Amino acid sequence: MAIKINVGVNKKIGLPDYGSAGSHCNIEIEADNSILENTKHFLQRVKDAYEVARQSVEEELSHHRTTNSGQSNDDNNHRQEPQQRQEYSNNNSSNNCYVASPKQLNYIWQLCKGIKNLDRRALEKYCDSKFGKASSQLTSREASQLIEDLKAAKSGGGGLAV
Repeated sequence: MAIKINVGVNKKIGLPDYGSAGSHCNIEIEADNSILENTKHFLQRVKDAYEVARQSVEEELSHHRTTNSGQSNDDNNHRQEPQQRQEYSNNNSSNNCYVASPKQLNYIWQLCKGIKNLDRRALEKYCDSKFGKASSQLTSREASQLIEDLKAAKSGGGGLAV
């Protein structure tokens, strides 16, 4: 009778502009039930699978570290970003940017709650005048700038200048 051994590794790293990237790898091994009779052999198979999964995760995250450190990486031109990070092409530059993360947008709304006379309509008006788009269409970099603007408005006790 065969048994299944499942080994997984997950890791998340912080990126500039309040972003993050994560990677995971799960490996499932099918082995003969007799593997359980030799503890050392069983543990070695698990350790080997874990090491392969760990290396895979580290390699994937290294692409994000290289891309975000401003270094060139030819592989990144052919890599597909995680599905939750949609690509947004900015016509004013050759760099690709990514839409604001849900975490960034949630933080923006948290900050808005503490600013006098700043409701959704006022925030959307500010985004339109400053970025030329709705808050839901901001890039990660634009969302970071908005967060800094909101923090400044909150610490100064005033509103945003529209």
